[in-house]
Amino acid sequence: MKRLTTLATGLLFLAAAHDAAAQGFINPFVGTTLSSPSTKGSSSQAGFGIALGSVGRAVGFETEIAYYPQVLDNTANALAKNKVVTFSGNTLIGPAIGPVKVYGAIGFGDLYLNVTSASSIFVPNPASISNNYFTVNLGGGVMGFFGKHFGVRGDLRYYRAFGFGVSDLQGAGLALTRFDFWRGDIGIVAKF
Repeated sequence: MKRLTTLATGLLFLAAAHDAAAQGFINPFVGTTLSSPSTKGSSSQAGFGIALGSVGRAVGFETEIAYYPQVLDNTANALAKNKVVTFSGNTLIGPAIGPVKVYGAIGFGDLYLNVTSASSIFVPNPASISNNYFTVNLGGGVMGFFGKHFGVRGDLRYYRAFGFGVSDLQGAGLALTRFDFWRGDIGIVAKF
């Protein structure tokens, strides 16, 4: 828990550091994973999140938290339920051209994975996994503003969790050697 607190403090500090021309923003969003780490590679149910940060002329920063249910394919692995929560600090690099900002993004943070097998519903001793993993993400997107303060944002990111091993999920009936997925989202954005 102490490691997660230290990481969160560092990410908030990174997101707060920006140049004098930067404007703060808040971005609630909805989206889905476009691929699954499990064998069939299907998309998940819709998830949601929020990003807070600053938009500079060329470089911006954000801190983001997102929740995605059912990232793993339930039919392939006979899972009762699974979810992913990501928390990351990201750097947004790209030009602002009038009311539009096109950017590439790179960041790092924490991915919390919780998996419960279907057998744990019937067996008194449940087989479940609940772990945190160091995660790197990269991608890009676009923000378009309709006035001085409000607009929309679309974003596409690739997430890769590190420190993941097959033994982590054997209790839940999974045999994955790595955990990665693509995520797409859209939301409103407000500058202040």
